Amino acid sequence: MTRYLQEWKASFTEIFSFRDEESKGRVISLTSTLLVTFYNVFITGIFYTGFLTMYGMSITDTGILTFVPYIANLLSIFSPKLLGRFKKRKKLLLGAKIIYYALYIVATTVMPQFVTDTKARMVCFIVILALATGFFAFFGSGFTTWFYNFYPADTTKRTRFIMLSQIFASILSSFVLLFSGLLTDALSNSPYQDTLILIFRYVAFGLVLVEVFIQSKAKEYPYQETADTKITDVFTLPFKYKKFLYCMIFQFIWNFMANLNNGLWNFHLLNHLDFSYTIINTLSILYTFVLLIFSSPWQKVLRRFSWIKTFGIAMLLFFPSEFAFFFMNPSNTWMFIPVGVYQHIINVGINIAYANILYMNLPQENSTAHICFNIVGCNIFAFLGLMTGTMISSITGDNTMTLLGMEVYSVQFTTIVRGILFIVVGLYLVIKWKDFTNDEIIAEIEGITPVKGMWKIKLLNMKFHIPFTKAWRDNRRS
Repeated sequence: MTRYLQEWKASFTEIFSFRDEESKGRVISLTSTLLVTFYNVFITGIFYTGFLTMYGMSITDTGILTFVPYIANLLSIFSPKLLGRFKKRKKLLLGAKIIYYALYIVATTVMPQFVTDTKARMVCFIVILALATGFFAFFGSGFTTWFYNFYPADTTKRTRFIMLSQIFASILSSFVLLFSGLLTDALSNSPYQDTLILIFRYVAFGLVLVEVFIQSKAKEYPYQETADTKITDVFTLPFKYKKFLYCMIFQFIWNFMANLNNGLWNFHLLNHLDFSYTIINTLSILYTFVLLIFSSPWQKVLRRFSWIKTFGIAMLLFFPSEFAFFFMNPSNTWMFIPVGVYQHIINVGINIAYANILYMNLPQENSTAHICFNIVGCNIFAFLGLMTGTMISSITGDNTMTLLGMEVYSVQFTTIVRGILFIVVGLYLVIKWKDFTNDEIIAEIEGITPVKGMWKIKLLNMKFHIPFTKAWRDNRRS
């Protein structure tokens, strides 16, 4: 055990330290990730739903409010034009972040105290969320460009950086979710429960200010974007880089798939199958333990098969669980935990691989425009996924139909659609992974000789490099 802890410590300190600006930047990035994980528990998910319910918002109202940010984020197409005018952006970005969360958290929390009519509150929620998200859309991509400089160039270190960030974030979110959930449940049916939810929101804003202060300590490197960047560049430049464009199209499709039953499935579990919040939260917390156990095996798969092919393999492993959940009904709810844990195991590979897709072939010139293309596309397809899922679920709504001798809700068909898409897209990624992957990585991957056993990988060359990354960073800093 001691030897294991020493190896783990050495692995951690190799990525995170204060010995140089890059390592320090990764420490700041990790700290920021943990703070975001912490305060997002209080302003998203169950607590956000509880907050809206406090002020009379229905399930339909909640769904509409979920759509607003996706639409407002389309304004990010103006981001390259705006940010290209600034050689130094740190203060601008951090100031914009404070304004965004002041509107998103504080304004939405204070507004219901003065607006008492339910319909008027709904309108005010929409206006505030649209203003907040639309405003921040001009600046959000700047954080990605800024902090991408701290990603390790070496593929093995990069995978470890992504994996460690996810592990610590998952551990923290589990503790926060468990503690805050127990505290809120303890005050159930008490007037103090609403007060506690409001206090959580103000705590979240305080943590935002702490995060901004910490991010201000990160070094800012020169940007290649220029003031003459055109708005149309967001939609034209990506088409000059075939493999980058392929990666973006894949991400767009994935956002469509991932959002087909986003929010709707939890509503189905709570209202149709009578699951408790405790059971749903328990499954969420179990992901942390699964991540700790299976992150190492998935790293080996990544080294053997590359980011894209690993994602395809994971999708093919994932699709049976979607069909399994289609057949889950009140008589066999016991399958929720085992099938959910199986999904967690596969999601470890999906999440680690997906975290690097944007950066795989990210061009060095006008990177903000390319990142905005990603943001706009992902938001459009996520919105389309939500709309498609909502349309499917509205066929029978809260009523059931008889199929294969059992009563099913139309929302369950979203799992069938997802399962089919998982098969089609997964097979394509496994077969055509080279179309998404740059030549250097292909050469490295094909130089690896596998040995017996799915998880046992022998590497002839452990060191990989992401093309553009090192040259780009050297060029940017010169």
